[in-house]
Amino acid sequence: MRLIFFLLSLFTLVLGQKAFAQDSLKVGYVNSAPFIYEENSRLQGPISWLWYNIVDDNDFYCEYVHVESNDLLNELKSGNIDLALYPLTITSSRSKYVDFSAPFYLAHSGLVTKELSSWKKTILFLESFFSLNFFRALGSLVFILLIFGFLTWRFERIGNQEEFGEGIKGLWSGFWWAAVTMTTVGYGDKSPRTTGGRIVALIWMFTAVIIISGLTASITSSLTVTELESQSNTIDSFKKKNLGTVKQSSSHEWMKDNFYNNSILYERKEDLLPALMNEEVDAVAYDLPLLRALVKVDTLNSYEILPLSFNPQYYAIGMKPNIKDELQKRINTHLLKYTESLEWKVVLGEYDLTID
Repeated sequence: MRLIFFLLSLFTLVLGQKAFAQDSLKVGYVNSAPFIYEENSRLQGPISWLWYNIVDDNDFYCEYVHVESNDLLNELKSGNIDLALYPLTITSSRSKYVDFSAPFYLAHSGLVTKELSSWKKTILFLESFFSLNFFRALGSLVFILLIFGFLTWRFERIGNQEEFGEGIKGLWSGFWWAAVTMTTVGYGDKSPRTTGGRIVALIWMFTAVIIISGLTASITSSLTVTELESQSNTIDSFKKKNLGTVKQSSSHEWMKDNFYNNSILYERKEDLLPALMNEEVDAVAYDLPLLRALVKVDTLNSYEILPLSFNPQYYAIGMKPNIKDELQKRINTHLLKYTESLEWKVVLGEYDLTID
């Protein structure tokens, strides 16, 4: 009887150890503020909030291991860690060799450039004054003024020689009258008196109202730095520029798929802003929430986050390949439970992580 009791106890102990082993997880994490970072010997950030709640609900035993971001996927792929706490983007290429949890956050990629100094803005303004668009607009305006000035002079040069004389002086008077009329200044020093001249003047008055708005806008836009900067507010305008990004990131994959061939790759996201500061690249492309966190610590306001976004991407918890279905299901069930809660929205708000 004692032997039977001993065997039953031993069997129960073995089963308990086996169950414990199933719930024992080696969890890798990468410091990636504001989503997850280490502070006071404990992980902080929205991802850690989610994971600690999942652990408490499932009584997991976790061994936490710090991993470098460029080693994370290899550690998962080789099975050296069971899970990865990191804002890891779900992609088709990564899904071939690692598993993912349900997504917990939707992000986009964005661009950061150097903030222009005041003297550079002044130079850009002066350069825009001599731009081709400016001279095209100015030339079109002068050409139209010459046409109506010439027509008016042709009618007035005989019947109104006092104000519109012969030769170059008369042509200049016609041009002057057309310019004054278009701008509605109306000095009154020149005015058509013949019937033909007044018909031309009437046509010119209505025509000037129509064309002055377009021409003025064209000239003004070519003379403002705002117009120059707005040309950089689309991702396509950077296609022929040097863009820095992180190797094997989702931004890197997007740039390859969309033929951005001038990309310069860096090992870590922390290398991006120094490269931009040293003018190794024209701009850096990466996940917007992470770029905001990098720029936020810059007290000199040296960088500008452009008002554009591209490459929507879902963040998830990375899992080693062939992880147990039952374990993955438990994690996903509780992850969805918390991401659907009001508390999750509050946590994101605390870290300024509103959905892009």
